[in-house]
Amino acid sequence: MRSELFFALLAGWVTLSPALRGQSENFVEAKIRFIAMKRPLVGVGVVNNRKAQGLVIPTDMFAEEVSYRGPARLELVQMTASRGEEAPIAKDDDKPAKEASPRQGVKGKTRTLTYSPAGTPPLAWIDLPAKQGLLHLIILVTPGQGNGMVMLNDKPGSFPPGSNRYLNLCPAPLTIRTPAGDNIVPAGDSRTFRPGALDTNYYEMQVLSGEAKVLFSSRIYHLESTRKLYVLSPVGTTGRIELKSIVDRPPPAKAKGLTAAPPK
Repeated sequence: MRSELFFALLAGWVTLSPALRGQSENFVEAKIRFIAMKRPLVGVGVVNNRKAQGLVIPTDMFAEEVSYRGPARLELVQMTASRGEEAPIAKDDDKPAKEASPRQGVKGKTRTLTYSPAGTPPLAWIDLPAKQGLLHLIILVTPGQGNGMVMLNDKPGSFPPGSNRYLNLCPAPLTIRTPAGDNIVPAGDSRTFRPGALDTNYYEMQVLSGEAKVLFSSRIYHLESTRKLYVLSPVGTTGRIELKSIVDRPPPAKAKGLTAAPPK
């Protein structure tokens, strides 16, 4: 009897396991740095581990890292604010309503703001790759442009401080010329390399077309402590390009307290 029950339970597990595996296959864990491409994004967020997590996404630097746990389809949603508990109200026959002061030793209620998804369609979305372990990603956000997101893998060590990454959104390959030499970036792809400059020194950078025509030229200040993402986009059908520079600076060092010398 026990053996029959065991095999019945085993058969049930085998029947249900494909569905369970399907759920796990659509679950993703990722470390994400967001960047807004057109304008800073505030009052937005992602549903992270079944909770709404508000974000502020700047345009000229990487946003704070987000630890994402959720479905493979990542959605950026509009958030709405709602007020929490308010301070108690005391009424007096001769005076208008006013906030009552809490009794001594008793903390009064305070007003808090909580944020939740607005229930509107997502501002942007992207399907993250599943079954690849913990992902490290950079996601560029442009609401209203296609699905609104472009994803770059940011595997530890692949884009270290002191290096530059070039993302070519133009329909043709481009050549990046620095003191390190010429590097070709294919259309719709990116390449990462060091510019071949010394720390705290300037260097010349040029972007050339396939016909060796100079499309962009600039003098760049190099820091070994930072990494830069350059996004190269076409300007309509003019043949010109637009270059956007996003800097990822190291977090500021914690200030160390000064210890006074003991009196003699």
